[in-house]
Amino acid sequence: MAEKNEKEPGFNGSAEELRYMQQVYQNQYAITSNSINMMLQELQELNSTQKTFENADLLDGREALSSIGADCFLFSRVQNPKSVLMAVGGGYLVEKDMDSAKERMAKIIKKRSDDLNKLMKSRKELEAALIEISYRLDSVH
Repeated sequence: MAEKNEKEPGFNGSAEELRYMQQVYQNQYAITSNSINMMLQELQELNSTQKTFENADLLDGREALSSIGADCFLFSRVQNPKSVLMAVGGGYLVEKDMDSAKERMAKIIKKRSDDLNKLMKSRKELEAALIEISYRLDSVH
């Protein structure tokens, strides 16, 4: 049987050590939960963008609000719903036809969803470790 590492939640250390480990895991759990919430918001925005891409033909010639940053918008008229400017990193924008934009957005959504699933799995593991530490603390007292 393998020896338990002192860093693992199953370590039978002193109550002080277990409380310290509990605090570390609680901090990691809080950070992971915050990251999950931010990713959920980002995914909501990405899905909204994807939906707009899919209905872009309905905007042809119509008036729309265009973001100019800092929560400011201009009224504008959509003249070409068949292409879109997309950020590609480093502050660069690239014009893409709507089909390419949809494909790129689908890939981004897939990647973010995979990242979210990894974070959720990590949070579940942290939760299990916290429960184990809590049981250990109860048995020390």
